[in-house]
Amino acid sequence: MSTPVRPSSRFSELSKYINSLTNLLGVDILAPKMEFNYRTWTTIFAIANYSAFTVFTILNGGDWRVGLKASLMIGGLIHGLGKFLTCLLKHKEMRRTVLYTQSIYEEYESRGESYHKTLNLNIDRLLGIMKIVRNGYVFAFCLMEIQPLAMLMYDGTRVTAMQYVIPGLPLENNYGYVVTYLIQSVTMVVTGVGFYAGDLFVFLGLTQILTFADMLQLKVNELNDTLKQKAETRVLVPVGASVKGESNRQRLLLEVIKWHQLFTEYCRAINALYYELIATQVLSMALAMMLSFCINLSSFHMPSAIFFVVSAYSMSIYCILGTILEFGHDQVYESICNVAWYELSGDQRKLFGFLLRESQYPHNIQILGVMPLSVRTALQIVKLIYSVSMMMMNRA
Repeated sequence: MSTPVRPSSRFSELSKYINSLTNLLGVDILAPKMEFNYRTWTTIFAIANYSAFTVFTILNGGDWRVGLKASLMIGGLIHGLGKFLTCLLKHKEMRRTVLYTQSIYEEYESRGESYHKTLNLNIDRLLGIMKIVRNGYVFAFCLMEIQPLAMLMYDGTRVTAMQYVIPGLPLENNYGYVVTYLIQSVTMVVTGVGFYAGDLFVFLGLTQILTFADMLQLKVNELNDTLKQKAETRVLVPVGASVKGESNRQRLLLEVIKWHQLFTEYCRAINALYYELIATQVLSMALAMMLSFCINLSSFHMPSAIFFVVSAYSMSIYCILGTILEFGHDQVYESICNVAWYELSGDQRKLFGFLLRESQYPHNIQILGVMPLSVRTALQIVKLIYSVSMMMMNRA
């Protein structure tokens, strides 16, 4: 009979897999010290390459519509640059968070079948999210790569996936078109891997909020079991007599309080770690959606229509995850409210009162400290994009 895989081993393998993706771009998050290598400089070159050629195209386009199309993927540039800089500048904090979570898994996987099962289920949940994100990015970027070739074979139209031109390489020339396509393909591969790897590290941190919420539920269940046993035992003893097991109930209550403090501190730390990145992700993709929408209002443009879908997808997965995390915070509050507090002693009720009050103010993930990361915010952003786009086109 095969031995079940330990959750800590699965988490370690998962974090190493995600790190291998960022390492392809020259950023080794799990290394004790960040070191630049040729892959790091290749990523920097790809970012600088796109920025320079985009600026050149905007300045030399001759028509505001050409400049608007060239600036189409600036949102993607800001998005990718935000992830790259976060990995470089917050390398130690990201590594510390991964190792801390690893230690939690190693400590609690041996505390019983319920903890072992909960940790495995949460890893399965993260793997499911990774599969959705990966499939979405693979489909979108493959579509962007194939679209220029499909149009070339269909009616001979020469378009590029990325809307910039390279000086000295006119698209009318076969050599210029092939070289431009290859350079843009390399840039898009770097972009796709960067988008995916950056998202996975963020999701690795954010989804542990749900893991810790589930573990708090287990601790509350243990406490409620002892309180229920106290109520059943009290019926059998004389009135006013003490019920055995007070030290165990005190220990379990303190465990719930300490775990909620750990949960709150973790939420605060994750918010501080990815505060700028999440805001950059959502707002830059909103900018890309607005530019794509404006371009297609004047006339249909296939590359911008495809990038609109990519941008909407990239923004929505964050907002959907934010809503799921809100449910996790609700779960924590409901778990604490369901504690049989009336079976606690007077001093224990005072401690529980502090816990209940603290749980009423969850540390939800915020965008710029103003808007919650949620589907509601995404809908508000879409409404704003539509209003601004229509205003811009009426003035054009």
